[in-house]
Amino acid sequence: MHPDYSTILIVDNAEFIRMIVRLRLEGAGVPPKNIQEAKNGQEAYDIVVAQGIPNILCDYEMAVMDGIELAIKLLITEQRQDIRFVLFSGTPLTRITAALAETGLNIPVIPKTRLRENWTATDFISAWFPELTATLSRQ
Repeated sequence: MHPDYSTILIVDNAEFIRMIVRLRLEGAGVPPKNIQEAKNGQEAYDIVVAQGIPNILCDYEMAVMDGIELAIKLLITEQRQDIRFVLFSGTPLTRITAALAETGLNIPVIPKTRLRENWTATDFISAWFPELTATLSRQ
């Protein structure tokens, strides 16, 4: 069975940031019913296991379980090849790149400054979540 790429999970400890990301995704054409939220990596992990959401847009720094810890658990420990994982953060990219290099993870990182921009399915979502874009175009 192929994963259902129609849903995306926003993971951030700040409710305001989750709201902004949700609005950007909705503005890019993602239906509200296809957007889930979690406030930390552990909550996100529980949602991924229960609902099978394969698109994850995750903050880097959070209490309980941060973004890299979640990525390690899903992509390395559990070897979930079906998951599309993107980190976003206000932390300097050099620091995140160094942390990722220590893990062997090769996942995209985008700055939170992209939250100020309008997102479209063609420029933002298709770059990071191509299967989600394909699903949206069929709806």
